[in-house]
Formats: sequence, C-alpha cells, structure tokens
Amino acid sequence: MIQVATAARFAAITRPDDLSALIQGLEGTPGAFVVPLYRAALAGDLRVLALLSGGRIPQRFLEHTEPPTVVQISGDPGGGHPTPPPEAFSQARRLLGWAASVMLHATGGRAEHYTAVVEAARLVRRVLLIETGTAQESAWLELIRAEGERRDAAGRRLPTLVLSARVVGGFHPIDGPRC
Repeated sequence: MIQVATAARFAAITRPDDLSALIQGLEGTPGAFVVPLYRAALAGDLRVLALLSGGRIPQRFLEHTEPPTVVQISGDPGGGHPTPPPEAFSQARRLLGWAASVMLHATGGRAEHYTAVVEAARLVRRVLLIETGTAQESAWLELIRAEGERRDAAGRRLPTLVLSARVVGGFHPIDGPRC
C-alpha cells in the first residue's frame, strides 16, 4: 500500500491493480529507480507513506509498524520549483523522532538506493527516506544531527545513511533549479 499526503488531502493506492499500473508506468522512465520500493509495497512487505510539501500524515498511520513502514519525504524539486526546505514539511522533526533509521537522498536516484531502503525497513521497521536536492542537503543534515544528539544523550542511536551528489562535486538535480 502507498499513501500520499499532500497539502490538499491524504490518499491511498491500495488496490494491487492500481499499484501494478503505477509500477508499470514508471518502468523504463527516469523515475524507475523507485520501483523496488513500490514493488515491496505491492508484495505487502511494507507500506509507503509519501509526504509532499505542505502535507501531513495522520498520526494513526505512524503508530503501527506492521507491516514495516517507510515514510518518503518527497522534497526533490520539480515542475520548475526549487527544492523545498525542511520547513515545508511541518512534521519533519516529529518524523525524525519516529524513525528507527534515516536515509538522506540528495543525489540521482538508483534502484539499489531504494532496494537498500526496503532492506532497512525489513530490519528496523520504521525508515524515514528524505529525498532532496543538494541545495537543501545541509538544512536536512542539521535536523538529522540534532535528532542524533538528542538520542545520543539518551543512550540511543539514529542510524543514518547520506547519499549526496556533493561528495563528487556534483549537484542534484542536474537539470533542475539549484536553489
């Protein structure tokens, strides 16, 4: 199951035929990298809660981790709009507190990145996937570090994986706005 929270509403793709059609429509496109995540949702291995800028995920969806849950903060720029900052996601801090593990994804998508998210969800049950451009990477890292420090003080850890185009001197997205 995939559920999407936008500024206007919270909607779900629950019918296998609809999810299969979504996956089929993505295959062979530049967005095909996300297919492993959606295939796992189709198989019932996990659920995906996609959060768009200005959206809210109802609390009841975060209370249970059966099946394992991936919250996908979709902060990549698109449609000529710049990368939204963390402040565009009012639940960002709360979601960091909810997560058992975080992936900050500020680079071009690859299927193996999303396969790693699926595997992490199987292991820790609550994964926060933050998709962003390099223009907002530092702002997201600040939030993640703050949550990590809060947990460290309590003797807990926040495993975090950062995939960044900046490491190799690049920008993400390459074709879109950089601010």
